[in-house]
Amino acid sequence: MLIVFKSILKIPLMLTCSTSSSFFNLFAKAQLRLNFFSAGFFLALLGTLGLVFSANAQGVVQPEAAKSFQAAQDALNAGQAENAIALAQQALSTPGITASERPVIQRTLAIAALQAKKFPLAILTLEAMLQEMPEGTPAAQKIPLIEALLSASDQAQDLSKLVTWARIYFKLEGGNPSIRPVFIQSLVKLNRHEEVIQEVKEKIRLDEASKVKISQNDLRIMALSQRQIKDEAGYNSTLKMLLQNYPSKAYWAEAIARLGRQANFNLRFELDLYRILEVTGNLEDTSEYVDMASLALNVGLPAEAARVVELAFASGKMGQGSAAANHQKLRQQIQVRLAEDDKALPGLEKSAKDANTLASLAEVYTSKQNWSQANAFFGRALAMGGLRREAETRLHAGIVLFRLGQKAEAAKMWDSVQGDATAVEFAQLWKIWQAQN
Repeated sequence: MLIVFKSILKIPLMLTCSTSSSFFNLFAKAQLRLNFFSAGFFLALLGTLGLVFSANAQGVVQPEAAKSFQAAQDALNAGQAENAIALAQQALSTPGITASERPVIQRTLAIAALQAKKFPLAILTLEAMLQEMPEGTPAAQKIPLIEALLSASDQAQDLSKLVTWARIYFKLEGGNPSIRPVFIQSLVKLNRHEEVIQEVKEKIRLDEASKVKISQNDLRIMALSQRQIKDEAGYNSTLKMLLQNYPSKAYWAEAIARLGRQANFNLRFELDLYRILEVTGNLEDTSEYVDMASLALNVGLPAEAARVVELAFASGKMGQGSAAANHQKLRQQIQVRLAEDDKALPGLEKSAKDANTLASLAEVYTSKQNWSQANAFFGRALAMGGLRREAETRLHAGIVLFRLGQKAEAAKMWDSVQGDATAVEFAQLWKIWQAQN
């Protein structure tokens, strides 16, 4: 009996991607922008670039260009960006402009282009300024220019250029926190997913060093890129980080579904899938209740089957519609088996001599939610040793300890689970769940 999970990653990643895949159609679209274009941005940028508006431009550039340059400044002050562009370009075209005069005029042209939203022109101008800077120019002089260039590249959606200059910015130790998220977003849009993963990991490292909590959006972006390149191990690891830091019903549904779909999944743990679905609030459909009850009955745990069926009847999940008669029949079968097992239980307890029988008794008491008795039998079974399925026993013993409120002991028990990959995965999920409850 294989479980069919109805929902995968119900919470969307907040990023933009271009794909027709049904998986990625689940993700809402949102754009990240560098928040540079605020009301005071241009004045601040003028200050950081060292451009001073002066009534007399004669001391800034040679007389032949001074008139156009001064007029460009005046136009910029008056909010006439288009006019300022033309006048600055005229000043730049003056014959004999020197290497010291050129960047002064270029600053005016760059600011005017940004104000006029002529982003390709701003990009060309700012790149020229940066590339023409003398070798050994301090980083502090380059960083404001690169920030403006990154903003213009983002607005122009010149993503390749944004990525190139962002890497230079980081090497210069630029500190604007808005830049790295947009840099990563650009890599996503360029489908450079290996780089996305690398850069998100670097951002997480920097955040941790600064005592900043891992961003949910960063983890979602990394998960998306890992899915794109079919990095299943990486995706599973990121999903667990999401569960640990931003637990949600949807993330739990995805993690449980993925566990059940693993190629090496041990079918002995099918009932455990339903158990963790239930505890995380993801046991919802009538078919899931029926399947869980049937599995419990088939493995000799009618008490658990009865509990599940009664929950389903009480909530209206069973006992209604065209399948009502079948539901009632299953309910009656469970009650017959439960009466038989309750009658046989005292004799089984008296005759229990080996670890495997003691572990079976512990499972029965677990199904009855008699946690104290279950814990006692699990303890005896583990102490005796020689268990056929020790990993399964330790997994379930940890769940019982958790139910008893002995969280530290439960965590130790789950840490001791080994030898069965499926049991180890369940133990890790239960540890994460316990940490949140």
